[in-house]
Amino acid sequence: MPKTILIVDDDDDVREILSNYFKKHKYSAVEAADGEVAVQVFNYQKIDIIITDVRMPKMGGMNLLRYIRSMNQDLPVIMMTGFELSKNDIACLSYKANAYVSKPFSLEYMRYLVETLLK
Repeated sequence: MPKTILIVDDDDDVREILSNYFKKHKYSAVEAADGEVAVQVFNYQKIDIIITDVRMPKMGGMNLLRYIRSMNQDLPVIMMTGFELSKNDIACLSYKANAYVSKPFSLEYMRYLVETLLK
């Protein structure tokens, strides 16, 4: 049974590129355009790992991370952003997220992170 990755980003292209890449590498990929949709998916589907953008409309990645950690302390979460984060954001990420990736990133590196965190 393939592992399921929840990909959360308000950029359609980023979601599609990651989803297609991971499907090509034998993963199941589910997409969400923001944190609110991701919470709904998380509550109704088994998810093995989450890749989420930090800044999104409605519910951003930090609030999504807080929600996920309130429900599951062990689920791997990779945070990604194209923006510089504040010291407070970085402290929060280092405490709760499993990895932090700056955009642009290589797909191979993202796959390496996913495979490492799922072991």
